Amino acid sequence: MRITRKAAALLLAITLTLSLFAGCARNTSGTQPSESAGQPTSAQSSAGAVSAAPQSVDTLKVGLAAMLNNFDPLYGIGIASIKIFYNIFDTLLTTDKDGNIVGQLAESFDWVDDKTLNVKLRSGITFQNGEPCTADDVKFSFDRVLSGYGDGTISQLYETLESVTKLDDLTVQFKTKTVDAAFLDRLGSIWGASIVPKDYTEKVGDEVFKTQPIGTGPYQMTSYSPEKIVLTRYDGFWGEKPPARQIDFILYPEASARVTALINGEVDIINDVKADMVQNIESRDGLHVSGTPIQNIHIYVFNTANGPMKSEKFRQALTIGINRQLLVDTLWGEYAEVPQGHQFKSYGDTYISDYPGIQYDVERARQLVKESGYDGTVIELEMRQGYYTNGDQAGEAIVDMWKDIGVNAKVVYKDSMPWEETKHVRAWSSASRFDDPLGALWLLFGPGSAPANYMWLDMPEDFKETGRKLTETTDPAERKKLSRDLLTMFDTYCPGTYLYQAEDYYGVRDGIEWDMHYAQNQITPFRAGDIKFVG
Repeated sequence: MRITRKAAALLLAITLTLSLFAGCARNTSGTQPSESAGQPTSAQSSAGAVSAAPQSVDTLKVGLAAMLNNFDPLYGIGIASIKIFYNIFDTLLTTDKDGNIVGQLAESFDWVDDKTLNVKLRSGITFQNGEPCTADDVKFSFDRVLSGYGDGTISQLYETLESVTKLDDLTVQFKTKTVDAAFLDRLGSIWGASIVPKDYTEKVGDEVFKTQPIGTGPYQMTSYSPEKIVLTRYDGFWGEKPPARQIDFILYPEASARVTALINGEVDIINDVKADMVQNIESRDGLHVSGTPIQNIHIYVFNTANGPMKSEKFRQALTIGINRQLLVDTLWGEYAEVPQGHQFKSYGDTYISDYPGIQYDVERARQLVKESGYDGTVIELEMRQGYYTNGDQAGEAIVDMWKDIGVNAKVVYKDSMPWEETKHVRAWSSASRFDDPLGALWLLFGPGSAPANYMWLDMPEDFKETGRKLTETTDPAERKKLSRDLLTMFDTYCPGTYLYQAEDYYGVRDGIEWDMHYAQNQITPFRAGDIKFVG
């Protein structure tokens, strides 16, 4: 088909350009190398020791593609912040590497009835400023969420929570508005509500806390600038001590600059390694690439209240007019796949393995454009340049695909993207907050979500009702049926669409053994049990 040849040519040209740029790599980030070129970092020096036994290191240096400027985990959380929050903060419950919900700060948790949960804290836990962590801090943290504080990414996760009550110094009681089949999953989500110190937060205020955070995790943030974040190991941490005394997160916005920093020994690990850079890293002595599929789907959100986007047929045309497999094959190769609907295989028994997902159909898309009465309006696809791996290239290719079905479109790069200002389409990502059908599609598009509040204002009642039933139903067979219904409605009403589920790849110095399990949640896990330094 003509669409395939045109889009393939565009994607190939983009990919070749990136490859050439990577081949001429130099440090353009403005970040000064902390070591002379080719000199080992602390982690590199330890890796060269004779013994193969796990060791401690003074400093682990990590090159990041993007940096954050808000460190309040209750204000909001995203793909840049989640990478660092995990090392600073703790949640009440967590999901272990076998998929079980277990206590983190909690010593125990017990259901009183189907809407009441008691949680008891471990004794002796302190925050990084020495203050004890008590039930007052837990209640304070969740009361902030319930008050509407923040950007909504945390409060939406606890949509069913009604109240939190202190029972004694170490025990709190949660009450939900309705039966919630996934409430423990919500409390055990890495994306969930971290516990922050009541007295310290009230003393310094919300704005100061955003750049001077205090948590109960193994690392405390001791230095911050827009180009570098320093975490220092907290010796009073309640759990096992991690092996690195200090972690430096250093900003390298350009992919080529990150690779150069790794090759030259300025850093020990880099994130956001693109497919065309893997061979370059793997061919170097002392370096390798580690990766994992991530619980995240790249998506677009449609403003169903504006211009041609009001038409369901037009939105369906945009959706089936995207050749997702071509995007994967050309931009990602083996490092991504087209999902079977807005769901994740990690959902286990509730994953709908025979759900077909969106099927590419250029002829049907052209017909739907005609039937929608499309008037030639230029559809603006908004995104932050360079924010998502391969996002710019995918956007330009998709615009070309839409032109082939008769839709005028263009990519519009923006520095900031308030939801209320999105005109037609915006690039986004759907991270599954926990392994359940409620953890992504419903959480990100259901009532109270940003799309629902600003772009999908005409959300059909049957979609709302299906999500409500899925929340309250505990029967596995019924939940699976409701999940299928929700997937089908999403692909019919088209308030947005999914592109692909990618993998995250990191360049890593030899001598570092890194368990990537929690990296599936887009974090950089550096706790004890996550990383070892060996000879």
